[in-house]
Amino acid sequence: MENEELKKQLMAYFTMPFRDVEEYYEFYHESDISLNAVNHFAEKIFEKPESLLKHSVAIAKHLFEISDSPNIKSGELHIAHFSGVHLDGISIDAIGIYKTENRDVFFNLDKGFEGYKIDIQEGLNIDKMDKGCMIYNTAGGMVLSAIDKTNKKNEAQYWKDKFLKIMAKADEYHHTTDYLAATKEFIVKQIPQEYEVTKAQQADYLNKSIAFFKNNAEFDEKAFVSEVFEDKDLINSFTGYKKEYEQEREIELSSDFYISGTAVKKSARVFKSVIKLDKNFHVYVHGDRDLIEKGYDEAVGKHYYKIYFDEET
Repeated sequence: MENEELKKQLMAYFTMPFRDVEEYYEFYHESDISLNAVNHFAEKIFEKPESLLKHSVAIAKHLFEISDSPNIKSGELHIAHFSGVHLDGISIDAIGIYKTENRDVFFNLDKGFEGYKIDIQEGLNIDKMDKGCMIYNTAGGMVLSAIDKTNKKNEAQYWKDKFLKIMAKADEYHHTTDYLAATKEFIVKQIPQEYEVTKAQQADYLNKSIAFFKNNAEFDEKAFVSEVFEDKDLINSFTGYKKEYEQEREIELSSDFYISGTAVKKSARVFKSVIKLDKNFHVYVHGDRDLIEKGYDEAVGKHYYKIYFDEET
């Protein structure tokens, strides 16, 4: 019974963080994909699952060799092979690679004849995973889900970039995410450099952008820029900015693709149309920019916004 419960908890720890993930990656290498170490050893394990231990040792050595930064925490590496994992309704084999960097402290209570004995133990929290990936052996090749919950901005991005060496898979999720990220940066950073725009106008562009993605199943760039930016000069500016964005980040923003609802929902969290007025007010703009008017009151020497509405709730 204890072994069955242990197996259940291990399966939950190893697989639950990846259940609802729609962001997938694939292995890459600058010159030859066969030189990607994790890709190479994963192939060997899929070919011969009984070689798991042998190739897990090789993967661990690879991780140790690339962990050369003082910012990289020490930890424990766990590797598992799974049969019958479901991905998009298809049963396939998978490999899980997990690195534990943080341990939690637990109180252990034992009841005896004279009362309770309490001691402290260290262990893994089954609801938390520091770093991990699932490698799925699909008919079209290996694809991955990867998480890194402990990496701070000032730390080396070694788990995905140096250890796994993976890049975003060119699917609807990443097409949607990348295009929305470029659009937001254009509206928030680039437009104010070229045009005199109010925060209300910027909020309107953000709202129209996210609304287009929410209201359409497929993305068409011509329809998008026409609906969101309208002005010919602004559309041309966005087209030029898009090319620079692609070159700087070495990515390609597709002009037509199926829209990922999950990606839209996730991106919408950062498409907040908020006008911050000193430290006194935050104005959330969700709709028609014609109902908000900006002005300047010379008598009091301050800017103001006038907001029109039908009813207060």
